[in-house]
Amino acid sequence: MKIIFYIFTIFPLKPAFFMWDTLFKVLPLNILRLMPPFRVTKTNLSIAFPGLAKHELDLLAKESYKETLKSFYETLFTWSRSSKKIIRETKRINNRFLFNSQEKESGLIIFALHNRSIDFLLRWISSQRPHTSLYKKIKIKPIDKFVKKLRQEGNCKMVETGIGGVKTILNSLEKNQMTCMASDQVPANGLGVYSTFFGHECYSFSLAPKLARKSNKQILMSYLSYEKDIGHIINFKKPSNEIYENNGVDVMNEEMEREIKKSPTEYSWEYKKFRKLSQESKSIYKS
Repeated sequence: MKIIFYIFTIFPLKPAFFMWDTLFKVLPLNILRLMPPFRVTKTNLSIAFPGLAKHELDLLAKESYKETLKSFYETLFTWSRSSKKIIRETKRINNRFLFNSQEKESGLIIFALHNRSIDFLLRWISSQRPHTSLYKKIKIKPIDKFVKKLRQEGNCKMVETGIGGVKTILNSLEKNQMTCMASDQVPANGLGVYSTFFGHECYSFSLAPKLARKSNKQILMSYLSYEKDIGHIINFKKPSNEIYENNGVDVMNEEMEREIKKSPTEYSWEYKKFRKLSQESKSIYKS
């Protein structure tokens, strides 16, 4: 499986990104409009940035979709390279002191947002410190088996999303271990609460703030970004202490919003983030 992913990502990251940039310069917008993920991206961006003119929205959606495809390449690249290679590809760590200041004997919660490749980010974090984290099964069994094994390198443990998995993570925190989770996708029923994201109702993953409040462990936000002149950058940020209060999910969403607005094209908008509504019956994603 690793060889297959290597073949698909035979080019180094920078040359591959250059090819994507070149392709999208000549790719007609009408072709992109035929692709369902692009339509979802554009719908989400219209919700997040309602003040954009039509041509501005089209341009932003096109650039965002291009970065999403780059992030997919990053993920396959991550799956087919060693953790040492990923460390070398990581050119800068912003606020690394926040991560390093948490001793390995102290519990730590990291919530991430889907800026570029989550797997790239997770691979770097796993190389620094083992953790017990949630794992959502991949539908294709051979890939699922391969990815789960990869994510468990370095004495990491993956537990399935659900009540049992949550209990396992809480126990690990009580033993002063670390946990990582992506907190910006629509969770399964019972693992989220209704909150606001970019001014719109959103069923939001509530586990990270709940664990922080219950365990009283340090919580950090992290995400991956990319700058042409530098390369890949891993970012850490300490959220407001209000995240430990009952409105912790609202605080988490606000923190993620602020970071996404810094470079909205890097965020993965192709997920149907606003699909689960409390009252509205009509899907906003229907054409």
